[in-house]
Amino acid sequence: MKRFWKEIPALLFLLAAFGVGLWIQFGSRTEIPLHFNARGEIDRWGEPWTALLLPAIALALYGLLTWFQHHPRNCNYPVEITDENREQVYRRMSRIICHIKVLVMALFLYITLGVGQVVEVSILLVLAFALAILYIVVTGWSQMDKNK
Repeated sequence: MKRFWKEIPALLFLLAAFGVGLWIQFGSRTEIPLHFNARGEIDRWGEPWTALLLPAIALALYGLLTWFQHHPRNCNYPVEITDENREQVYRRMSRIICHIKVLVMALFLYITLGVGQVVEVSILLVLAFALAILYIVVTGWSQMDKNK
């Protein structure tokens, strides 16, 4: 049951991204921004139905990350897996993937909002998400080293 509650933020971000995608598609717009340059300026426009592609990609990533979360033995590890540390390493990886999943779903919601021109897409915020993912991975493994 505890694992279910940890999934709620990622699911809410994913559902919100689909809601924004549907709002964009059925809105009164004829074109939506599809690509932003490094300054956050729009450099390509497209049809409103393409706004649903971002949430669809997010759903595929959610499924892939969930599969890895439930099958941590298929992940790559910076430590050797032994009988003594197997459960602890797998548990740690599942937690890290759960945090990454929340951040990735939040990033896709942010980008979908940017496509709907609700928020301004900023490369700094995208980089902040990337650094947050790196931080989760590094602190997760440093905690692993402390527990040895």
